[in-house]
Amino acid sequence: MNNHVLDAEKTPFLSLRQELICHILLVLIPFVLISILVMHFTDNHFIYTLDDPYIHLTLAKNIWHGFYGINIGEVSAPSSSILWPFLLSPFSIFGSYFEFVPLFINLLCLAGLVHLLLLIFKDIPIKSRVLLIFIILLSINGYGLVFTGMEHNLQIFLIVLGVYPLYKEKWCIQTSAPPNYQMIALVVLPMVRYEGLAISIPILCYLFYKGYRLKASIGLISILFILGLFSTFLYYQGLGLLPSSITAKYIPIVSNLKVNVRQYIYLLLVIVAIEIILWKKDPQLALVVFFTSMLHFLFGHFGGFGRYEAYFVLFIVILAVRLLIDLDLPIFPTVFALPVICYSLFLINFLIPLASANIFYQQVQMANIFRLLNDPVAVNDVGLISFRSHGKYVLDLYGLGSTASQKSRIAQLNRASSDWISDLMSKENVKYAFIFDQWFPYKPSSWIKVGKLKVKVMRVVITFATVTMYAVDPIHAQKLFAALKSYEPYINKDKVELIIYFGEGPGPVRPHLRKSELHSWKRY
Repeated sequence: MNNHVLDAEKTPFLSLRQELICHILLVLIPFVLISILVMHFTDNHFIYTLDDPYIHLTLAKNIWHGFYGINIGEVSAPSSSILWPFLLSPFSIFGSYFEFVPLFINLLCLAGLVHLLLLIFKDIPIKSRVLLIFIILLSINGYGLVFTGMEHNLQIFLIVLGVYPLYKEKWCIQTSAPPNYQMIALVVLPMVRYEGLAISIPILCYLFYKGYRLKASIGLISILFILGLFSTFLYYQGLGLLPSSITAKYIPIVSNLKVNVRQYIYLLLVIVAIEIILWKKDPQLALVVFFTSMLHFLFGHFGGFGRYEAYFVLFIVILAVRLLIDLDLPIFPTVFALPVICYSLFLINFLIPLASANIFYQQVQMANIFRLLNDPVAVNDVGLISFRSHGKYVLDLYGLGSTASQKSRIAQLNRASSDWISDLMSKENVKYAFIFDQWFPYKPSSWIKVGKLKVKVMRVVITFATVTMYAVDPIHAQKLFAALKSYEPYINKDKVELIIYFGEGPGPVRPHLRKSELHSWKRY
């Protein structure tokens, strides 16, 4: 490589070759290395780091067939994103390759984000610029988001695109009319994640105050109209005004604030410094930062394997670095502190392979056993099992994929009763349950414990290491026993333990899959 390709001069506009090299260093190489590690930890399978993306894939597939829900015939709103399932939906025609579409989209969004960051920090020497962007991506879990298979890479790309006209100006004060791409990004952002409202609304109000009233008004009205239209659709489907993934995970505001402050106390110091600087330069922009921060700390979440707060942290980090540059202060002492300030996000970069292994050795194994049974099943994690259900009914006891289940579970939180579980399973003719025992202390007395699946690898994203498998009566217990015995030889005993409790009974029941199909498990 020519040593002058990434020279130390300030390069406002990169050549095509320089841009390509930057993307290879910041996008392609990290992606390939992490992918290799994921495959190594999952017996040469590619699996996302969460169960949730498979919920979106299932929903997207059903949308393409004209139905909104996890199970055909049962309307539900399991996705916290309005747009993401619809964006994925047309690609469901790709069959088995459909599973990789979110990965490809996320990789494109990461490349787009890197391109914008290269432009935002154009006044920094190119080698330092690459190092700066790499540290920022590590500190916001930029690489980890790609492997979640969810909408958060698109979210952070749209945030930077929507705020880019501010970032590129001195003191981040927008002095020109908002370009169309900015308005589109700000309007689409809340459709990707509701948290985007914390960015879009304050910035659109800022643009309105700055005199760009027509565009800002159109943007605000468009957001309210689309959100209102979607909520109306949900309401008339009997699903309430918000998706079940939001209502099921609701945390009281005070408790949420305490968690966010505890996790990001150091970031609050950065925000205070930004406020002091901006208040002297542009009080209205300081108010944007204040209201965005307030909305996130009150209503935004922390966690989700580094997903929920990444958008806000990136917004603040870029703003802080740009202000340091405009103040002509050294940036790298602060930048090198980012992994410490955002340690919870930074550490996730090193847990990606283990997270994929968690999903592979728990959710994939349950999905394989479910396919052997070829009968409806009740679960507390509905994603991957429903995606590989081939149309068989999956009862979500937690409630993301079933409004009735969510309402029943919440209504029984303080009651020592399992009647709601029995009623739901009886209604849907479900004879098996694969659950975390800790989540359901009161189980139907008729249930027969047949087996347990215990993950041996370090627990990163799964709530508990052990899933217990039940049948509702002796006949179905025998069938589940036969399925477990048939699948037992294909378990990687170094990574997962299958414990079978049920006795031999009158004799084995022929599993749904033929012997040749049993050997195909290595595909999963």
